Amino acid sequence: EFMEACQTAGLIAHTRSCTTCSAAPAMALEDCPASLDGVEWKCLQCGNRLPIREGTWVEDVRQIRMKDIILILYCWSRNYPEHLCQHEMDLVEVSLVPFIYKKCQKLCSEYFNHEISNIGGPNTIVEIEEFQTPAGLHIVGGVEKHNLKNVFFRVLPENWTRDDLCTAIADNITSGTNIHCHNQTIVEILGTVGVRYLSRVWGLALDTSATCDSPLVASLWALFERLISDQDYTEHSLLQFLYRRRMEVFRDPFLATVHIISKIHPPQQ
Repeated sequence: EFMEACQTAGLIAHTRSCTTCSAAPAMALEDCPASLDGVEWKCLQCGNRLPIREGTWVEDVRQIRMKDIILILYCWSRNYPEHLCQHEMDLVEVSLVPFIYKKCQKLCSEYFNHEISNIGGPNTIVEIEEFQTPAGLHIVGGVEKHNLKNVFFRVLPENWTRDDLCTAIADNITSGTNIHCHNQTIVEILGTVGVRYLSRVWGLALDTSATCDSPLVASLWALFERLISDQDYTEHSLLQFLYRRRMEVFRDPFLATVHIISKIHPPQQ
């Protein structure tokens, strides 16, 4: 039942092609008491066997059962500190929890580099802002006016240009969105060329005259600063903060994370 649930969630494929005889699809799950997870893929034609997690997001985690991996993923999704997760799991190999937590942190970066994370859309307003952190990072960010959970931040290069700004906006905001901005730095660097490019190529309309309720993006950045008590302004911390904020809109952040894994890292078939 557990493996069936993993298949339904998209973490494990329903069928697989054999890597030996290339029959497709010719592999099926078969009980294997000697394996860590109790099941393996077996080719119905040549008898070749493969571990159940080969070709999946967790194929590089081989020391513990799939069930334990899912429990660690649940802990991370619920924002359990590493030491608490380690205590609850009581694993002999103490490096596994940090290792899987790092995989999840990498997933945050992959999520925001994937189009499924884009905010906005037709008939949606996104307010954007630009600012600099005490550590010297240049940030451009945006938030949906009527859904403050949908927010993005992008760390810009030190000597950022119009191209960098356009890329940051287009990479994070869905075509058809109306963008409101009162930030003079953004307006000046974009210029008419940048505004025209965003409109014609990406379908993003920039409005500098519309009323912004408040510096929403800057307010969210202030929240981020308070949450990071050690003033860790790294892009890694930023992405994890944004990811967790996005997950707040879902009833279950764990199931949402599983869904994201299945979309970004679909199992090999």
